[in-house]
Amino acid sequence: MDKLLQIASGFMEAKVLLAGAELGVFDHLGHDGATAAEVAHAIDGDPRGTEILLDALVATEVLRKESGHYHNLPEFEHFLLVDGPAHFLGLLRHRNRMFRTWAILEDRITGKQPVEPRPEILDDPQTNANFIQAMYAGGMRQAPAVVDHLDLKDVRTVADLGGGPGHYLAEIARRSPSIEPYLIDLPLTLGVARRILARTEVFVRLRFVEWDFYRESEPPPLPPFDLVLISAVLHAESPERNRDLLRRVFPLVAPGGRIVVQENMVEGDRTRPKDAALFAINMLTATPGGRAYTETEIRGWGEEAGFRFEGCERLSPRSSLLTLRK
Repeated sequence: MDKLLQIASGFMEAKVLLAGAELGVFDHLGHDGATAAEVAHAIDGDPRGTEILLDALVATEVLRKESGHYHNLPEFEHFLLVDGPAHFLGLLRHRNRMFRTWAILEDRITGKQPVEPRPEILDDPQTNANFIQAMYAGGMRQAPAVVDHLDLKDVRTVADLGGGPGHYLAEIARRSPSIEPYLIDLPLTLGVARRILARTEVFVRLRFVEWDFYRESEPPPLPPFDLVLISAVLHAESPERNRDLLRRVFPLVAPGGRIVVQENMVEGDRTRPKDAALFAINMLTATPGGRAYTETEIRGWGEEAGFRFEGCERLSPRSSLLTLRK
C-alpha cells in the first residue's frame, strides 16, 4: 500500500513547482525577497492563494522564508528566472502543459477527448518557445556524450532534421570546423533556435532551413548530406508517417551517407525501460499517433526506405542511437 500511496501523491510537489514557474513568481522575489502580498500584486494573483503557494514552495525547499519575505535559493535561482541562460523555466512551463494533458489520460484512452490533429505546440508562439527551451534544457548536457558516438570522419555536410534548439548540431559544428551544418525545422522553432544559438561561437556557421517535413513532400534545395541526425522526432508521429518520412529523406542522403536516429526506445515487450514506457504515455496524451518505438520498428522503416541497418546502441535508459547507411 505504501508504494501505491507514494505514486498517487507524487503529483503534489510537482504541481507546486510547475505552478510557481507558470506564474513567474521567482522573478518577483528580487535581491531582498518579497512578501506574499507583493508577489500577488506582481502576478495579478489572489493574496490567499499566492501565500499558500509560496509557503508550499518553502516547504518543498525551493524557496526560503524569513521575516515574512520569500527568497530564491541561490542554487536554484539560475534555473527559475525567465532570462536564465539554461532555459530551464521553459522546461518547467512545458512540463506544466504536460501535466494538463496527463490529467485527462483516461479520456485519451477511451477516445472521449482525442488529441487535435495539429497540436498548439507547433503553431502557438509561446507554447512552441517553452517546448524548444525544454528540449534545450533537457538535452544540452547530454549533447557532448551523444556526439561522442557519432563518427564525423569524412563528414562534410550534416543535417539536424527536426533539431529543435540545435544543441546537437552546435556541438557537431564545434568539433568539426570544416563541416557545413544545417538545422531543418518549422519557422517558429527556428526563430527560438536562433535566439538560443546566437550565444554560441558557431552561430555564424549554422544554416537554418524551413521545412515542414511531415507535411510537405518536397524539401527546399539542399545539398547531399553525409550525415542526417533525426533526434527525438519519430516518437511524435505514427508508424505510417515515419515510414513515409524515411522514404523522403533517402534521396537527401549522399551515397555512403548515414542517418542516425536518436530515440527513447522501448524493448520488444514495451515495458522496459520504465522511462520509455512512461514516455509512451506522454505521446498518447499529446499526439494523435505517436508512441515510444522499438529498435525493430525503426530499423524496419529504414530498410523499407532503402537503407542498410548498421547497429543500435543504448546510451542510457532514455537514449538509443540507431544507424542506417545508404
